[in-house]
Amino acid sequence: MEINADIEQLHEDIKADIKRADSKRRDQKNKSAFMAIYVGVVSAITTVCIGIVTFLEGEDYKNFFGITSLLASASLTVVSAWDGIFNHKSLWINSATRLTDLYELETDIRHYLATAKEPDQNQINEFYKRYKRLHKESSERWLGLRKQ
Repeated sequence: MEINADIEQLHEDIKADIKRADSKRRDQKNKSAFMAIYVGVVSAITTVCIGIVTFLEGEDYKNFFGITSLLASASLTVVSAWDGIFNHKSLWINSATRLTDLYELETDIRHYLATAKEPDQNQINEFYKRYKRLHKESSERWLGLRKQ
């Protein structure tokens, strides 16, 4: 089915997609950074707590640091499982790739609109096909990540 796309509507759709993709990219980047920092900090805390126990006098202190290291280690298991399910870093990369593709298409359309004397429906339809292809490729990448 051939659609005679409207260039202004397409341009508006792309700008709206850019806002959504940028928001998703930032969200996934923040989650990915949190996961990495959390794992690093809590791993260090666990190691220090385990090491401190060997130098402490008194059962209360040993119990406190022993339980702290146990809880910290358990939280690492939960956070690692969470990231294993959602894979925020890969989702961040997918969002960034999608955003870059949208920016490129949006730039091409802006330049086309600035220089075209008469709109060429074939060229507009090509922009629309490219937009749909971009959606499909992004969805396929996302599905591939979810299947891993």
